[in-house]
Amino acid sequence: MQTYVYYMNYSDDALVIRVLVTAVWILSTLHFSFMCHFLYYYLVTNYGIPTSLLYMVWSLPASVLVHVTVAIVVQCFFMRQIHYLCRPQVRWWVAAPIILSLLAETGFGMAAIIMFVNNKTSLSIQISFYTGTPGLAVVILAEILITVSLCTLFYDNGSSSVFPRMKCLLNTLIIYAVNRCLLTLLVAIAELVMDVNQLDTWTIALDFIGQGLYPNSLLASLNARQHLRERASSNGLDSRISIVDFAKLSKLQGHVENSEGGTGRFGV
Repeated sequence: MQTYVYYMNYSDDALVIRVLVTAVWILSTLHFSFMCHFLYYYLVTNYGIPTSLLYMVWSLPASVLVHVTVAIVVQCFFMRQIHYLCRPQVRWWVAAPIILSLLAETGFGMAAIIMFVNNKTSLSIQISFYTGTPGLAVVILAEILITVSLCTLFYDNGSSSVFPRMKCLLNTLIIYAVNRCLLTLLVAIAELVMDVNQLDTWTIALDFIGQGLYPNSLLASLNARQHLRERASSNGLDSRISIVDFAKLSKLQGHVENSEGGTGRFGV
């Protein structure tokens, strides 16, 4: 549904954004298909055969691979926004910890997949100890870093503006940034707790839920531009806002302050 709304309202976006949305949608569909095969294999095809649980069906590592890919792609999208929002003097100081956490997340995810592939039997305890638990901890760290960075940058830009309309818009973006992280963070924490307690069934279930949250967080951020445009227009800002591009946020403030009379144009 989110993808449909996006293409109905933002078909004129930059090609790279449209390709990103399409890729995330395809990967999400693949992940859903893999999970359906995984559940069908154990709950239908091998129903009542406990020994089948000793062997790993191919769709499980495939779903993990897709999950890791989608999560990294979405987090890189928000990391890029943070990189361009920062002042040049501190840009890499802010982005570097996020980049390192994403690299670690990728490493643990690939290590888990390799362990799945190289072992035909289920080695959930070893996989959980060496890759699952630290990988989930890094995911939580990355989510916290992205959210704190976005909120801090939005607040910093809003506090330096003397215009209430600009502050209102940035406060809205702060709320969106917190909401974007809240669900993914809570699911990741719950998955980490289940993984530590070796509750594999709950871990897989939460992993299935968590994968769906990343595409939704990306698409919700893109689709929220229409609401922000309408809200800005109702508050007296220029109704010709075309796109919410966080990379241009530093320029937005100057445009708004120079167009207090409502005659200027800016692109968020």
